[in-house]
Amino acid sequence: MNLRALETLVQILNVQSFSTVAQIRNMTLSAVSMQMKALEAELGVALFDRQSRPPRLTPLGRQVALQSREILAARDGVTALCQGDDALVGQFLIGFIQTASVRILPRFLQAARQDAAGASFQFSAGLSETLSDFVSEGRLDAAVVTQVDQTPAHLCVQRLATEEMVMALPVAYADADQAQLEAQLLFIRFRPSTGIGRLISASLSQANSQPQQIILDSIEGTLECVKRGLGYTVLPRPDVQRYCDGQMVIRTVSHLYPSRDLVLVTRNDRYSDRWRDALFSLMVGQGT
Repeated sequence: MNLRALETLVQILNVQSFSTVAQIRNMTLSAVSMQMKALEAELGVALFDRQSRPPRLTPLGRQVALQSREILAARDGVTALCQGDDALVGQFLIGFIQTASVRILPRFLQAARQDAAGASFQFSAGLSETLSDFVSEGRLDAAVVTQVDQTPAHLCVQRLATEEMVMALPVAYADADQAQLEAQLLFIRFRPSTGIGRLISASLSQANSQPQQIILDSIEGTLECVKRGLGYTVLPRPDVQRYCDGQMVIRTVSHLYPSRDLVLVTRNDRYSDRWRDALFSLMVGQGT
């Protein structure tokens, strides 16, 4: 029996949504549906009532999902017993925010290939708040997010990097002061619901500033707009530097916007205690 299919079934039981599970497992919706149909064919029973929209677990399907949860817990228990004090072994589900994946994920995969041959990883993308909630609910083992609020006691946070927030503005406005920028350009900003967006909102509120805004959720799109002279933005320095050229300049604004911390979030429990530090070491490129 395919344990990956059982994992998908248990996650459907947890969240009651094929589409949400597809996002968590980084699969297409059709792939999730096909995986469940294959499991039904293998078991010879209907696990879902497909007359409803979205499909619902049948009473038998719920019972199979509950027993599958026990099977997966037993698998994790066996993995934990076989795991050494300094080894990373097993399958891990990890979430990344967009602005962290481009820097931390490649380094992590490179370190994992060398130092964690006994581990496998699945990744999903999302916003900081959503990914932190998924870790809290057990849908993800860990997530790399922007730290904004105080951490709940049931979660553990380890800082991966601190990144300066800087302003990117068109080269023609290199010498413009803040008043001129706000009067002549749009402030192109990340969605307020993101970790970066919430940091920016707090800074704007403290400064009692209300520039004319346009909201985007793409770093590439935001910085292309800046290059074309349509507005200015505030983003972490590594993201701006990656796209900086002769059409755009960088201005230090640490007096207006705080730096942002990229953190690894895990559950504060015995199970996570066994592998948390090894995972963190791979994230920061130290090996296990």
